[in-house]
Amino acid sequence: MLLRFEDVTTVETATPLVGSVVSIPERELPAAAPGEFYAYQLEGLEVVTRAGEHLGTVDHLISTGSNEVLVVRDGACEHLIPMIADVVRHVDLADRTIVIEPIEGLLD
Repeated sequence: MLLRFEDVTTVETATPLVGSVVSIPERELPAAAPGEFYAYQLEGLEVVTRAGEHLGTVDHLISTGSNEVLVVRDGACEHLIPMIADVVRHVDLADRTIVIEPIEGLLD
């Protein structure tokens, strides 16, 4: 990703900004299309299986290049859940839940 600032045009003016966090107010984000969401919106959501088994809450996401992976924690237990259609069946931001259908070996 390349980010440019109007007044930062040289390496010397950019160097002090290395490691800085860049953010905008949530209200200024473009609206997500129906069925889409921002990754930060998933953090803290409860993850359950279609059978109703509680797995924990989303701690953070890992970007693998091919898909995102939810890091789901419940106490000392951690699950890595790939954000793929075969696994993630429903994301409900209003209800703060993610329903998954575990593929073989996912929760072992």
